[in-house]
Amino acid sequence: MTLPSYTTISAWPLAIAKALQQRGIEPTALLQQAGIDYQALQHDPDGRVDIRCMTRLWHLSEQQTGDSAFGLSVAACAMPTHFRALGLVVMTCDDMLQALQKLAEYYTLVSNTVRVRLLYEPDRIGFCVEPLAEVEVSPLAIEAFFAVIYHLANQLTDSESRQLIVAAELMRSVPVNAQPWQQIFSADIRFASTRHCLWFSRQQLGLAKVMGNRELRQVNESVVKQYLAELQLDSWRSRVEQHLLVNLEQGEPTLTEVARQFEVSERSLRRYLSEEHTSFRECLQQVRQQLAQRLLTQALPVNEVAYRIGFSDSSNFSRAFQRWTGLTPAQYRQKHHHST
Repeated sequence: MTLPSYTTISAWPLAIAKALQQRGIEPTALLQQAGIDYQALQHDPDGRVDIRCMTRLWHLSEQQTGDSAFGLSVAACAMPTHFRALGLVVMTCDDMLQALQKLAEYYTLVSNTVRVRLLYEPDRIGFCVEPLAEVEVSPLAIEAFFAVIYHLANQLTDSESRQLIVAAELMRSVPVNAQPWQQIFSADIRFASTRHCLWFSRQQLGLAKVMGNRELRQVNESVVKQYLAELQLDSWRSRVEQHLLVNLEQGEPTLTEVARQFEVSERSLRRYLSEEHTSFRECLQQVRQQLAQRLLTQALPVNEVAYRIGFSDSSNFSRAFQRWTGLTPAQYRQKHHHST
């Protein structure tokens, strides 16, 4: 199966079509205008759609409905099972924190047009989505996915999503009427942000229990991994770095642990990475550097940044950071503050 470079799962255009129908708009012509065959899509729920067509469809739908918050309506038409085995993985997690971790780790199944990571702070955890620089992704698409998470939390737990979600950062410009977003996410929304991030109460996430069936979760995780491997949506380097990015702040994963997660031997994982002219050590260093640079833009002590990315003390971290960037952590932080 030959795929365009950047794609998204067919659940999205199908959910958009349903949301349009609920507003009395016939979706077939609109999807066709975006370059999507609606009839073919209905017969191929496992299919994928070129992101250029999807971005066009989001734009056309916003124009047709006259609703800049249309993505929030689409989310109500997307069920967990629309996301195939990943939806089942989420439904069988122990709590919403684990559900967010699985969504972040396997988001490529939904779309390979963004990077997803979790931001850990003392009182809250952020689910951060960053579009790749070379891809145009509609803000409506990311807002729709955030709203899907909101609905999932309501459906799968006894907790009110509004107790879980404490803040949101959205890249869209400030809307004339912010109420549709405030009703779902939080009164504390920052528009025109530099990133898309949904912030959750750390305490409430751990209390928000889900089904918690480990055996079913492992079975469906294997299906997700097989799906991603067959479609080759990600390189091994990208898959390993994404896993490290999601899990590093909770303790440095070893090669053995990562190989087990991807259901391959250590030797095979080394070989796969070598074929892409990299290594596990290089992936770990890249993620450490990337995470350190992001954490240093926040008001965190340097020793806490060092601890979060796996260094035992700040002096070792400072030396490593200067080797990576040519700047000390203090110099990098000062340079970033001046540029912003």
